Amino acid sequence: MKKHNILLPALFLAATPAFGAITLTKAVEDFDYIYTMDVAPNNQDLDSNGTDDWWDTGVPTVSGGYATNTAADQIFRGDFTDSIWRSVVSDNTGTVAWTMEITVGKVGGTQGTNGWFGIATDVEGPSSAIYIKDDRISIEQGAVDLDFLVGTDFTTGYHTVRIAHDAEAGGYYYWVNGTLLNDDTSTPIAPGNGSFSGSQSTFIGDYGGAISGDYSIDSLSLTSGAYAAVAVPEPSTSLLGVIGVGALLLRRRRA
Repeated sequence: MKKHNILLPALFLAATPAFGAITLTKAVEDFDYIYTMDVAPNNQDLDSNGTDDWWDTGVPTVSGGYATNTAADQIFRGDFTDSIWRSVVSDNTGTVAWTMEITVGKVGGTQGTNGWFGIATDVEGPSSAIYIKDDRISIEQGAVDLDFLVGTDFTTGYHTVRIAHDAEAGGYYYWVNGTLLNDDTSTPIAPGNGSFSGSQSTFIGDYGGAISGDYSIDSLSLTSGAYAAVAVPEPSTSLLGVIGVGALLLRRRRA
């Protein structure tokens, strides 16, 4: 089921934290545009402007709420006039904050130099590129990538990547499976990938030929405004105590 909220650009901007810090959170189920892959996003027009929201260079297999494709294809692209990316989310400028969240899993094949899945976004000038590799997350920074979560197994299960564009600072914040990759929520990472031929573009899958493997997307969500991931609460000490007492009583009753 898809959710579609229409908000005015002024409200988008008002929701954006200032001073180059991410101070607000938003759960993905509250995002403005949510695609849960029961229908491919490239066949939908959630912003009702008469144009498909996305287009792809390869036709994904959509079944059971998943969109499966090979990394050699740019499964969803937003680099065309009236795409949802340009007309609503980025507002055709580099001065609007936005947040994207994608849940994806590797389903086969051998990774390339830049892993098995990538997300590249361009607002103005240099672009952002984040790659999922078998054992780490890499963010493009010119000749040298920034590596995170090294040693983590990204070859099984589904993994959630959230990207928040901080318009005030001109940088990005990244979360993978709820873990912040930045030093903190006041330190954005500057875009370190080259400029695309057209600004206000996004490429999901492979845009440069260095990604290889098969992947399956569970969901793709977009919202205006830069929002941190909602933290999963840790069990409180008091709750753990209650659990411990309950387990002790259970053992006593069984004795």
